[in-house]
Amino acid sequence: MNLNSGDLEKLRVFFAIVQANGIANAQGVLNKDASTISRALTQLEERLQLRLCERGRQGFALTPEGRAVHAKARELFMSLRGFEQTVESVRGIGGGTLRLATIDNVIADNHCPLVAALRDFMQPQAGRDIDYSLTVLTPEAMERQLLDKRIDLALGVFESPHELLEYTPLYDETDHLYAAAAHPASDAGHDTATLAAVLSASRFASRSFLDDAERALLGLGRLARVSHASNLEALLALILTGQYVGFMPAHYARPWAETGALQRIDPTRYSRRSTLKVAIHRDSASRAIVTEFLAHLTERADSTREPA
Repeated sequence: MNLNSGDLEKLRVFFAIVQANGIANAQGVLNKDASTISRALTQLEERLQLRLCERGRQGFALTPEGRAVHAKARELFMSLRGFEQTVESVRGIGGGTLRLATIDNVIADNHCPLVAALRDFMQPQAGRDIDYSLTVLTPEAMERQLLDKRIDLALGVFESPHELLEYTPLYDETDHLYAAAAHPASDAGHDTATLAAVLSASRFASRSFLDDAERALLGLGRLARVSHASNLEALLALILTGQYVGFMPAHYARPWAETGALQRIDPTRYSRRSTLKVAIHRDSASRAIVTEFLAHLTERADSTREPA
């Protein structure tokens, strides 16, 4: 069969559905309602004459044919993106699309160079016509999309580097342990034994990509029960209930700490530093649009870094 532009668009919808694990989850990714997504999927199945997935009350699951089509679609989109990148490299910095992703709520940190780097990069220059895409993702999702060449640069905390990606440290952020004012840890003071007893009986919440590091700092074993939040806003909601303690970046927690809604717990013992890095695919190291923006990021990060 000969693929046309409509087929490719429907394949992209199908790919997004699989990545999001269902039609409902894909709505935010595709910015389309469920009925539109479902209709596109049905049209693709009719075009391919294949049943790609099961959807309904039993949940979402790929059929064997769906798994095969998804694997080939991934190869296709990587090839198309590679072609686009090659053309962009030949054209130089004159045009193309710069696809960026970041973890949530980094903009609240004065040391984050992203906005300043974008401002520099967007200055009008003759012959430059660049489109921008910016997405908020988890570190795991960012690395996956870098490997699939769906994004060009990713800003986040990467605890387990991938061999096909290159990482450049930009700046550090400080995470403190916080509890709501009503939580017993807020009244425990700095007495080591008392605070340790309170924390050992407390519920702990964490962003999943920092789980291991935060468990180690609190002395929690792998069997300890931890509630996971996908982003800082969700983590804050859990802590503000007064039922959880958890680590959050100082810059994000500051407004609630200043009003007394949050209490910082013994910062001399329960603080950690996370290094924010920018990651790119090794294949992107020769692309002018990527290397120039990376240079802007590192230059801006250097200018805001605190003296040692």
